[in-house]
Amino acid sequence: MSVQLLKPTGLRLMTSRTDTAVNGKGWMPWYGYFAGGVLYTVLAVVLFADSTWPVLAWICTISAPVGFYYAWGAWKRGKRNRDDA
Repeated sequence: MSVQLLKPTGLRLMTSRTDTAVNGKGWMPWYGYFAGGVLYTVLAVVLFADSTWPVLAWICTISAPVGFYYAWGAWKRGKRNRDDA
């Protein structure tokens, strides 16, 4: 590595991923994921009852548990952050 790469770059700021703030403002609360899971579940039931779009109904059926899984993970992360504070 040459010395030129270590010099300041003028007005351009060089930051790395470790320089970014580590706060919990970038994540969605668990109830947002839970609401998405409920929405996909209801949509899957309606689409299966209508049975005109079975492929979309299966996609919603598969996506609903994923939303509940993410809700569970976000709930655990929020609980861990509350316990650490």
